[in-house]
Amino acid sequence: RHMVLLTATPHSGDEAAFHNLLGLIDRDFVRLPELSGEAGQSLRERLARHFIQRRRRDIDAWREPGLFPQHETSELKYRLTGDYEAFYEQVLDYCAEVVTSEEGDLRQRLAFWGTLALMRCVGSSPAAAARALKTRAQLDAEEVSEQHLAAQTLDDEELVEDDLEPGAGIDDPRLAALIRQAEELSADIAADPKYKALIKTLKELTTEGFSPVVFCRYIATAEQLAAALTDAFRSHTVEIVTGALPSEEREARVEELGRHERRILVATDCLSEGINLQDWFDAVIHYDLSWNPTRHQQREGRIDRFGQKSRVVRSVLMYGENNP
Repeated sequence: RHMVLLTATPHSGDEAAFHNLLGLIDRDFVRLPELSGEAGQSLRERLARHFIQRRRRDIDAWREPGLFPQHETSELKYRLTGDYEAFYEQVLDYCAEVVTSEEGDLRQRLAFWGTLALMRCVGSSPAAAARALKTRAQLDAEEVSEQHLAAQTLDDEELVEDDLEPGAGIDDPRLAALIRQAEELSADIAADPKYKALIKTLKELTTEGFSPVVFCRYIATAEQLAAALTDAFRSHTVEIVTGALPSEEREARVEELGRHERRILVATDCLSEGINLQDWFDAVIHYDLSWNPTRHQQREGRIDRFGQKSRVVRSVLMYGENNP
């Protein structure tokens, strides 16, 4: 007789699915997109009787101030220079040539999504770029759908667990030189302008007593960062969680890390949903930008939530100011 629908993601962008949900309250609400004028307005007024929204500030003002932490946000830009900038431009030129050289509309579109994903790997880290370039590309329409490649590249919500580097390797002699460059750059992470910016902000956060989570897009980037940060922050315990671990092991690893007083967690987006981190962490660094803005909110929502004991939480958004 009574039903309450609760969700942390009230609208995913799929209007048909949303109206079907409304239809659980009253079948007439499924017809909302079809109606206009007075009929549409009347139906919307009926729907409004079922709608309740409580925001954080409403709850604070209503009864218990201080239930949620103060969220301080900042942006951190870095600039690709020298060999890193040259490598990025060379891969960009290579990608443009690959797309135009493919025959047939479908193969060109598959190549477009594949090379776009490769550029995201290059923007993430030379380690991710090297792994993508060594992995066979999927250009056969019988093996992979264009829709899946697009969803993977654009960080579709359904693929939040997918943190593997996409395949970009094809039968092209130019790849050997690009792979060699990526490996050379990856071998000296201390010289990476992006990594230098991360170290600077991490030192500031840890000096102020924050326990940060560094979110990466790809496993190779996370693995390289975890190894480098273990060496750079000897007084801290550094741990890594990626989609390579079973879900129960991810939670166990996070809890074990929480027992250490000084801690840094490096993770991919496999931890951006469904796992509470507020008991042990109070800062988030977006080392890699997601192309789905909801993903950023989900990452920050791991620490900026009910039960967070710190009065202030921080989030830092990193981006390359000369990254095309």
